Amino acid sequence: MQATDPTTPASSTATLASIEQAVFESVAYSDIFDYPVTAAEIHRSLTVEASIEEVESALSSHHLVPALLTSQGPYYCLTGREHVFETRGRRLEHSTRLMRIGRAYGTLIAQLPFVRMVAVTGSLAVDNAEADDDIDYLIVTAPGRVWTARAFTMLAVRLAARRGITLCPNYILSDDVLALDQHDLYTARELVQMQPIASHETYKRLLAANPWRTDLLPNASITVEALPVAPRPWHKRAIEATLRTSIGERLERWIFERKSAELRREAGANDEAVFDRTVCKGHFDRHRTRTTTSLADRIRTVDEASQ
Repeated sequence: MQATDPTTPASSTATLASIEQAVFESVAYSDIFDYPVTAAEIHRSLTVEASIEEVESALSSHHLVPALLTSQGPYYCLTGREHVFETRGRRLEHSTRLMRIGRAYGTLIAQLPFVRMVAVTGSLAVDNAEADDDIDYLIVTAPGRVWTARAFTMLAVRLAARRGITLCPNYILSDDVLALDQHDLYTARELVQMQPIASHETYKRLLAANPWRTDLLPNASITVEALPVAPRPWHKRAIEATLRTSIGERLERWIFERKSAELRREAGANDEAVFDRTVCKGHFDRHRTRTTTSLADRIRTVDEASQ
């Protein structure tokens, strides 16, 4: 699939070298989410190829600190946004608790029929969640069973809701369409920061299907650690066998036609939400568009101030 809507900023502050500009843009991106970052985290999310030593050298430049960036301990944020240092500490505590819950329910979802991979995404994937945040998941399903798998997953969502926990499986895609349509900075960062729960083999294929991410994040190397492999439970094997029939095909089609129509009405003109036979992408909040706009605003503000 072809690259569309790249979001790597073309704007550049005149007084900054390219590495310093990239460092500033990395911190500015994280600032959108009230998230101060370390030098190592800046290096990983840099849009130009560089060493960690070059990043640390740029952070020592008078062009960046304290004119544009402020540091506290190992963390950096935009100057004037120092309150986010406290925010990161608070959210780390909440995220530690939420991730335990997210992994438990993610493991449960992985045992459901036709589910082939589960990963925690969004703010929780980088330990930046508030106490009452949703737990976002990306789920990969067996080919041709996106909507049946989604229906089973919603049972786990309802179970969690009864316990006051909000699960949000907002990106479900078929195993045969792992090459993502959007080749932009937002998607690249979401891809490299997700936390897979099951299975690492499908996760490795997801990464391999999206090599474009290294063009936007050349320093974001990923080590895929083996995840515990549990045998598929008998009920999963039995239900899948039963639904790999003409009855199962009709059920998948019926769920798709009924539910996708409902979700399209809810999404309206939102082009970030996609509902077809291979993808259920419920990105109703337009996070990608709002993130791109917010980043451009931050860079433009600095550009104008430097003129």
